Amino acid sequence: MKNTLSAKEVLARLPGGAEGEVYEVHRQVRPLLFRSGALESLRLSETAGRALRVIVDGRLGFSTTTDLDDGSTLVHNALDSAQHGEAVGFHYPSAAEFPQVPCFDPEVESLSDEEMIATGKEIIARINAEFPQVQVHVGIRKEVEEIYLLNTSGLEVSSRRTLLLIQAAAQVVGEQDILFIPDEAASRRRQEVDAQAVAENILRLLRWSERTVPLTSGAMPVVFHHTATAVLLLPLLHGLNGRNVYLRTSPLSDLLGRPALDPRFTLVDDGRLPFARLSSPTDDEGTPTARKTLIQEGVVRHFLYDLKAAALAGASSTGNGYRGQSLSGGDFRRRPNVSPASWLIAPGERSLEEILGELDQALLVEEVLGLGQGNVIAGEFSNNVELGFLVRRGQVVGRVKNTMIAGNAYELLREHLLALSAEPRWVMGWLHTPAIALDRVSVICGTVER
Repeated sequence: MKNTLSAKEVLARLPGGAEGEVYEVHRQVRPLLFRSGALESLRLSETAGRALRVIVDGRLGFSTTTDLDDGSTLVHNALDSAQHGEAVGFHYPSAAEFPQVPCFDPEVESLSDEEMIATGKEIIARINAEFPQVQVHVGIRKEVEEIYLLNTSGLEVSSRRTLLLIQAAAQVVGEQDILFIPDEAASRRRQEVDAQAVAENILRLLRWSERTVPLTSGAMPVVFHHTATAVLLLPLLHGLNGRNVYLRTSPLSDLLGRPALDPRFTLVDDGRLPFARLSSPTDDEGTPTARKTLIQEGVVRHFLYDLKAAALAGASSTGNGYRGQSLSGGDFRRRPNVSPASWLIAPGERSLEEILGELDQALLVEEVLGLGQGNVIAGEFSNNVELGFLVRRGQVVGRVKNTMIAGNAYELLREHLLALSAEPRWVMGWLHTPAIALDRVSVICGTVER
């Protein structure tokens, strides 16, 4: 990295006794956007930023800058914030051996504008060939970044990473209804991003949406598919957070080594999965990443910690200190917090089709509005269904409207788990999950069947 003022020179400006950590990112992003089938923008953006964390007399200070030539202001602001910063009991990690985690694909770096445009046009053409009236929006983004981390404990690590993201959506605007069907695929490796699979999934949902049907309110089987699974797993993000466990706000605080969910449910956090969107040799604090079984056959085995949470709990960091959260993405301007890497839910043995065929009637939920509604940390959820379908004896009858779902994720995953499908898929870049079928979910409908 060629900066007028290096990270080492920044740390050299700290007063004696102060501990420091410099985190730098150099990112080049090429985003392409088709709106309503027409190419709207193709541009190049470059970001260079630096974050400095200091520990002075046991208190934490933090500052950021995009001016890599100016170290004086960065150091001054960090030291100034440390005067009133929170008291912490951790030290920055020293040099260690880090795992070899593939994060860079030269095929992503060399992907041309023409290839990106051709991919967008193929998605649009495939959808409009069957549904010419549908507006199709496509976003394709490639990223190439270099991350550099240096601290006063002797740690120095850097990594180059790529990312290819394809997002597409079909939109149908009616007189009293707007139908919006999104899908995406993302990986650090080009060959793992399947544009045609994105188009085919949207087409499947469009076919199912051609007819709308009424639904009666009540407690019934609900199958959470696609990003709707996050409704159930978001409470676990909070519950397995070591800081919440220490503060005893997590329902899992007293359940380490004890059953908490159905024995068919197993959850792994893996920061070393090759080319996964959030995989890397270390987290954003320099702690080596690892693969951890958080819940094994329903039993709580591990919690997630960053340096701060680990110091509070008298534990060790699990390599889960990230700048940002999984749902919002990373940002050097944000302080590290406890966050998952890649979450892998163990699949079941039956296909989604087989599971639905065993249910007389069920609600299949693909997308929800207002993720995070309700008392999430307690497991409560209450969400409007943005895209859902009524299924009878394995057949999709049609799309439902004006529908809400509610319940407690912990209770449902413990006492009312019907099945996990055999076909896991990536959603939101960090979650690899099968469909999750639950019984006794509260369904509230604005239109009642007569």
